[in-house]
Amino acid sequence: MSRDLVDILRSGYDALWRHNNPDAAVRALGPDFEWVLPGHPEGEVRHGPEAVKAFFLDWLGPWEDYEVDYDLRPVDDERVLALCMMRGRGRQSHAEVEMRFGQLWTFRDGRPVRMDFYTDQAEALTAAGVTE
Repeated sequence: MSRDLVDILRSGYDALWRHNNPDAAVRALGPDFEWVLPGHPEGEVRHGPEAVKAFFLDWLGPWEDYEVDYDLRPVDDERVLALCMMRGRGRQSHAEVEMRFGQLWTFRDGRPVRMDFYTDQAEALTAAGVTE
């Protein structure tokens, strides 16, 4: 089952980061989905696919160009860890930025129900109970 979850997640990541298609990226998310971003100034939790899509549209707006690499790792039968690296250039500043982050996805009955965001990949690994 965990390999199927990785495939579901890869499909969404590819839709967003490779094909710039946020509608397809959130297709697997139900209305009960929670997107958890601790400490975010606009609130820590977004609910449902439309809120996640709006987050990404806001997030990507300031970038002139960007590239995201991701390593998707099954944790157990209900969780997948995504270790990501984003590189980009600001639309106005033209400053080049690189950031690494982790996302721990929880699934129920083959559907994503929650994503917890970590600004530190080591914290994401610890939360997932994974050692490198």
